[in-house]
Amino acid sequence: EPSVVEELLRNSLDKAYGKQVLTWAGESSAVSQDAVRDAVWARSETVLDEWDQEFDRGKVKKIKKRKRDRGRHINPFQQLQNQRNLWSASLSHRR
Repeated sequence: EPSVVEELLRNSLDKAYGKQVLTWAGESSAVSQDAVRDAVWARSETVLDEWDQEFDRGKVKKIKKRKRDRGRHINPFQQLQNQRNLWSASLSHRR
């Protein structure tokens, strides 16, 4: 038994108003031809771009960077001051 979605697609993709609309002469009407063209165009114009793929991926949990990675960028001025503090602490310790 076909699903609801299959039934809707079968009745809507290439037919206007859900059923094939014929002219008085029994040919396919302009409305039905437009519906077919629109359905083909809609299928060909569907393009996934990077934004759509990222959006479809959903939320991604943030992960903290390790402290080791952050500590690699040493401020040279802070390093110099740390050496001076260490030097002054060792001199005052000797007194």
